Amino acid sequence: MTEQVIQPDSYEWSHPIDVSKIGEDGKNLKIEAPKEVHDALCRRLNLDEIREISASVRLKRNAVTKILHITGDLVADVDQICVVTGDPVAEKVEDSFESWYAEPSDAVSFAKAKRDRMNAKEREEQPMLEEFDDPEEIIDGKIDIGELVIQFLSLSLEPYPKAPGARGNFGEPLEDAPEGTYNNPFAALKDWKIKEKEKNNE
Repeated sequence: MTEQVIQPDSYEWSHPIDVSKIGEDGKNLKIEAPKEVHDALCRRLNLDEIREISASVRLKRNAVTKILHITGDLVADVDQICVVTGDPVAEKVEDSFESWYAEPSDAVSFAKAKRDRMNAKEREEQPMLEEFDDPEEIIDGKIDIGELVIQFLSLSLEPYPKAPGARGNFGEPLEDAPEGTYNNPFAALKDWKIKEKEKNNE
């Protein structure tokens, strides 16, 4: 049976899942963004065209911690906008993702509780918590898988799309966009996460 897809005002593409219906065996699903939301997603992600956005998603609840672990594989066939010429640039994205969710009453891990007891200076000196130690909160008993897929797609897109042969102001081939220039709202977050992981591994 096909699940009902609710389209709230807050998200361009919504596919909410009632977590109370996820049993011990977990849940698998395949979702695809309908064509009716492509234009809105193009505006959000600064894309020129969307041909496909789909994902295979698996949800599994930990029997002890009650934390919900979500893993998935997303596929997107899109045209980005060249940062030099403004021309469409075709991009095929195939990427895996994972995330953790918990009810507010179950979301406080030992690592998070310990960190919250630190003062501001001590917290700054600590490495970032891994996501499974700091799960997202489940809101009103539901997780919006459509929105989750879009957030991870945003992180997977090429942050500086360039058309073949694109050249800079002085005719030289463009290797990279200037630091701090991002083509979509999540590219800055992607760069920040990479830099934080590199810093923590030093």
